Amino acid sequence: MFGVLGIYLLFVGIVLVINGVNVLYKMDSKSTILMNAITGIIIVAGCCISFTKGESTADYLIIAQGLLFGFTYIFIAANAMFGLDPRPFGWFSLFVTIFAIYMAVLSAQDGAFKFVYLWSAWSLLWLNGFLSIVLKMKSMLKVFPYLSIAEGIFAAFIPALLMLTDKW
Repeated sequence: MFGVLGIYLLFVGIVLVINGVNVLYKMDSKSTILMNAITGIIIVAGCCISFTKGESTADYLIIAQGLLFGFTYIFIAANAMFGLDPRPFGWFSLFVTIFAIYMAVLSAQDGAFKFVYLWSAWSLLWLNGFLSIVLKMKSMLKVFPYLSIAEGIFAAFIPALLMLTDKW
């Protein structure tokens, strides 16, 4: 039932851990370009295929959710590859934070508490992007690598494994 989402989250989990470790050990951000790009492209391509098959508002909501994730990693890859100003990504992160909080609320109303947990966790990571990049809160930069690694494991990789093995 959650097969495609499991695949997306598997890659998201891996790339979040890689991004967190990269910052933690002060490695060159160019070393993360390939994994971020692959993750973003897999998700965006999958969403584009799904877009042609969508039949309901619910279908398009799922596609929109995937695109927000996919473009996150394409944005990160492009910023590292071309040395772009990261502030547009910071603003993107604010809007995705708002979307994620809304999805957490909807999930709570539906009694889907596993997704309340996931959307809440993801909203924290995107909020961290906005606070550290746009508002230049340096303390958030210190939190990012640990938050990224923890979310990569507990809000992406493990849920992906559970989804892909029908244990979710």
